[in-house]
This record gives sequence, structure tokens and C-alpha cells, in this order.
Amino acid sequence: MDQTIQSKEFRFLTKGLRTIFTMIMIFTILGLVVFGGLLILAIFVPEKAVNSILANGSVSAKLQFEGIQILLADQVAENIRFVKKSVVSLLVASTLYIAILLWIVMLVRNLLGNLSSGVIFSVANSKKIEWIAYSIVVISLTVGAFRTYIAYTVVQLFNLESQLVSIDWVKDVSFHFSGINWTLLLCGLVIWTIARVFRYGAFLQEEYDATA
Repeated sequence: MDQTIQSKEFRFLTKGLRTIFTMIMIFTILGLVVFGGLLILAIFVPEKAVNSILANGSVSAKLQFEGIQILLADQVAENIRFVKKSVVSLLVASTLYIAILLWIVMLVRNLLGNLSSGVIFSVANSKKIEWIAYSIVVISLTVGAFRTYIAYTVVQLFNLESQLVSIDWVKDVSFHFSGINWTLLLCGLVIWTIARVFRYGAFLQEEYDATA
């Protein structure tokens, strides 16, 4: 009786989580479409036309980073310039990151589907978990450089470097594109270990089925 109840609770949990990840997948796909559209627009829109619109219009901007929100002064916001190369590079990187996140969400969703169907220890599940781990490791090794590149692009577009250096208490501005997110890296290693456990569980299941 208790096993039946626990089995139903497990199926209910996995199906609920799969529904949540389905919604996340839909929003991620929408984000990917939006960034893809912006990328195409940035590639084909003339740089002079955009800069002309920015010069003739009223521009206000604010920066938000690590919980800090900075409202830029009007004279700084008016210095914004559309640099096609920088914007296209940033959108390409952003689109790739969203694609990786979509890949992870789809893997988790498929894994939850297998679990809710009663397929627990299988080679297919272990491979899905391994790919999730590899994707998280890739993000952990590159997310620091990606965030720095976002900051670098914003500084270039707003011409903030010369503005910051002109402040008395700022001596220089530099960007460091190296760095590892150790939290994500540790999570990736833990997930990879779980994948190996699932692989061993699949081996034991096959051995049991063969002897039963």
C-alpha cells in the first residue's frame, strides 16, 4: 500500500515538474526567436540610419548589474552609438547561450518524461544527465567571459570608458574575460556523478533482467 502511494506521488511529482519545464521551454523558445529576430534586424539595418534616429530622438538609459541600478545622466545617454559589429557579436553570443539553456531544458523535460513513465535506470537517462552536466560545465567556464563582454559592449556603445576615466577617483577601466563560475562547475560535476550512478544502475537492471 505504501509503495503504491509513493509510486503515485513520484509520478505526480515528475509530471508536475515536466509541466513546469514545458512552460520554461516555451518561454525559452520565445526568447530564442526574439533574439534571433533582433540579430537578423541588426545585421541588415544600416548603421547610419540607427545612429541618425538615436541622434534625433530623446534617449534615456539605466544600467542594472548585480543588484545595482544606475540611471545615466542625459549627456551620457545621448552619447550612445549603434556599432553594428559589437551589437551583432553580442546578439550572437546571447542567442548561443539561450540555445544552450533550451537544450538543457529539453533534456530535463525528456528525462522527467521517462521517469514519470517508470523508466528510471536506463542508458538513455544516464546519457541525458551526462549531456546536462556537460552543458552546465560549458556554461560555468564561459559565463564569466560572456558577462564581461556584455559590460564591455555597453561601455563601448555609451562611450562610458572616457566618461569614467575623467572622474577624479577613477584611474583606469579594464576588462577581464577569464574566470570560472565554481558553483556551476561543482553542480556540473555533481550531475555528472549522478549520471554515472544511473549508468551503473542501468547495468544492474540489465543483469537482474537477464537472470530473472
